[in-house]
Amino acid sequence: MDHHLSLSVTGAIPLRSRTWSVLARPSLLVGLVYILLLLFFVVVRHESALSFVHLGTVWSAHQRAGSWGYDGQFYYQIARNPLGAAPYMDNAPYRYQHILYGLLAWMLSLGQPVLLPYVLLLINLLAIIGSVEILSLLLRREGISPWFSLGLGLYYGQAVGLTFDTTEPLTCFLLCLGLWFFARKHVVASAAWMGLATLSRETAVIFPLCMAAFLLWQHQGRNALVFILLGVLPLAVWLLGLALHFGQTGLTFTPPFEHFPFAGIFVYRNAPHKFWFLVLLLLVPTLLSLGFLVWDLIRRHLHPMALIWAMNLGMLMFLSRFSYIEMVSAGRISIVVVLAGMVYATQTRNRTLLWCLQIYALTFLVYFLGTLVHLDSFLA
Repeated sequence: MDHHLSLSVTGAIPLRSRTWSVLARPSLLVGLVYILLLLFFVVVRHESALSFVHLGTVWSAHQRAGSWGYDGQFYYQIARNPLGAAPYMDNAPYRYQHILYGLLAWMLSLGQPVLLPYVLLLINLLAIIGSVEILSLLLRREGISPWFSLGLGLYYGQAVGLTFDTTEPLTCFLLCLGLWFFARKHVVASAAWMGLATLSRETAVIFPLCMAAFLLWQHQGRNALVFILLGVLPLAVWLLGLALHFGQTGLTFTPPFEHFPFAGIFVYRNAPHKFWFLVLLLLVPTLLSLGFLVWDLIRRHLHPMALIWAMNLGMLMFLSRFSYIEMVSAGRISIVVVLAGMVYATQTRNRTLLWCLQIYALTFLVYFLGTLVHLDSFLA
């Protein structure tokens, strides 16, 4: 009897250990960090949930001499009135390209305007936590520590998306879902989630397009067609609808690209405070990533994530100077670049690259200190 009792006791996992194994997750740590960040803004800076919308009066109240606000105000207007937000936007077809975030907030708030600021924050907070959790699961599948996912979770662009109510954290989460289902060989689900991501931010179309191109190169024409139909076509149809309704798609609202690599960064070389932040937070990690990618391509066979990462890095290299006006805009746009690099390093089991990409986690501290001392580079 004693023998059987000892087996049952030693074979059981203590409740405290089981609880710790559940709670000791990178996603929960990242969620706690961002909750504390929001509390900092609320308690120390005396801001409310509506403050994160950055609602200017130029567009919301049509006051020419008023405040400009930031992009989150346009998704807030969509969430308030999905069919009637155009008069409160700088360029309606461009803002309506990113329909999903505002539409989801409208649905979850049950059309109650008083709930919208909280719902907008909640969507992005859960999206960041969800993205880190999925990346952690992908890391575990490859036998790698899930804590490498902090590189994505603590990238300062995620903090920007959360505190400025923009679409990029949600876009990242939807892409993570697509990548998770692709890793599990569920092609239809993967393509569908990526298609939704393109309706959150149009630059996400790089992912399903590259997937389709790689599958076609691998003579998997049927799967390539699935990514075209479910991953790319939804954005094309939506843009066509915007063109029919507004007379334009909004794609040319701002010049998207420069003619020379990193010209969008070096145009600010005479603004030392901004320029050196751009070098530290964006130029150095991008050059590091390019070096690893080229070295890996020389030594390895082509991987689908290599193509996706290369295209996203290319987008960042030629990004317009207007996207680098504030560190805020540059950071949130480049979240997908960080995601692509992290997933590539995970699926190729490149631990050296994963360690190097943890430089992105350090950018959170730079962003926090920058906002703490009110640096213009971090304020929109």
